Amino acid sequence: MKTKLYSFCLLLCIAGTVVVNAAPKKHLVKFTIHGFSNTICYLGGHYGDHDYIYDTAKVDAKGNFEFTGDKELDGGVYFLISASKKKLFEFIIDKEQKFAMEADTVDYSKTMKVVGSPENALFYEYQRYAITMHDKVDALSKEVKEGPDKEGAKVKLDTLNEQGRRYRLDFIKKHSDMFMSKVLNMVEEPVVPPAPILPNGRKDSSFAFRYYKAHYFDNIDFSDPRIIHTPVFFPKIKEYLTRLTVPDPDSVISAADFLIQKAGSNKDMFRFLVQYIIYTYENSEIMGMDAVFVHMAEKYYTPELATWVSASQLERVKERAEQLKPILIGNRAIPIVLPDTNNVMQALDSVKAEYTVLYFWDYDCSHCQKETPKLIRWYDSVKAEGIQVYAVQTNSATDKWKSYIRAHKLDWINVMDIYHTSNFRHEYDVVTTPMIYLLDGNKIIMAKKIDTDNLNKVLRHIRDKKRQH
Repeated sequence: MKTKLYSFCLLLCIAGTVVVNAAPKKHLVKFTIHGFSNTICYLGGHYGDHDYIYDTAKVDAKGNFEFTGDKELDGGVYFLISASKKKLFEFIIDKEQKFAMEADTVDYSKTMKVVGSPENALFYEYQRYAITMHDKVDALSKEVKEGPDKEGAKVKLDTLNEQGRRYRLDFIKKHSDMFMSKVLNMVEEPVVPPAPILPNGRKDSSFAFRYYKAHYFDNIDFSDPRIIHTPVFFPKIKEYLTRLTVPDPDSVISAADFLIQKAGSNKDMFRFLVQYIIYTYENSEIMGMDAVFVHMAEKYYTPELATWVSASQLERVKERAEQLKPILIGNRAIPIVLPDTNNVMQALDSVKAEYTVLYFWDYDCSHCQKETPKLIRWYDSVKAEGIQVYAVQTNSATDKWKSYIRAHKLDWINVMDIYHTSNFRHEYDVVTTPMIYLLDGNKIIMAKKIDTDNLNKVLRHIRDKKRQH
């Protein structure tokens, strides 16, 4: 490093410039890995559900390399990646941004030596203990499944697990000022007490789930943005939104608001949660979850709150939300009035049926050529039940459209935007075909963007729900 600095200063002097003091580096992490030489290595880090590469270093013949820079690194859990994209080992970067680590490729954890970072020294002390415990747990788990004394092995396994838990909690208590303790604390699951007895004398069967969900984030400090840069935090968020939250838009919206409220005034945490939730539910494959996207866009993607977003991006999100909002499940379908094969105007609102299938299709689309015959067979089997199909052709070749209708005997309502006066593609978000919307007798959207195979399931669910009310 001194040689490089001297050469640099010499060049500047030759150019007529004198350097008095070089600015000190904000982070400098040195590594020596025995058995790892003459290659390159990457510095990687976590951010939510993604891993990123932050820097690259050349590894010399003796396994020496370093990462250095003029800015402090965000606190979090980092890792090394080899040239073959293999993760080598993890370490912590927080208050200590200048330290050295030495290990052997034979076993990184057992051979790890740390200088200048007491936190990383303790991190590897804990790792060595955890690996030993993991091996013992594995052995006892096999005995529980296959051993001669399964009950005895289970007692030993429970004791061992409790021993590991106590060790972790003691470790956290001893080193409460360290970031790694905060990471370890996030792993701790809520301990559910016995369920209370209801007035009818039975145990409250839903108590365990309600308690677990209510206390799920007890050990997570949402005011600390460093936890975003760990492999522990994101799985918790994902589990809360998927496994612990009912998969319907209202429940997810409530859960999303709850999470963002926990971020408080922490701008980094607010940004991460808002970005993750809005992106996830804009692209969700679960029907109806676009309502979550619309809610997030309207409530949080404002110039005052989403300060990291450019004006053009904000406008894009706003326009997308405005486009999707009228066609959310539960809203009345947007009116469509288009001519049929006889050039007679047919209004969607005028269709008299208990349920109407709004079908956007293209006779020349390969997917439609598979889906349309399915829909024809389905329609023939249910049309006596008060179900109608309003099929909107998206192609513009009138003759071929009419020929297809005659050839396949499509005796439902067939319409086309012959005069190019309708904006149905934008209004109904028809980006691809085929696309199916299911409307009730009042033309309320009950389901959307489903295929024929799921129509019966959805209809059955709607009818069952209707009978219960």
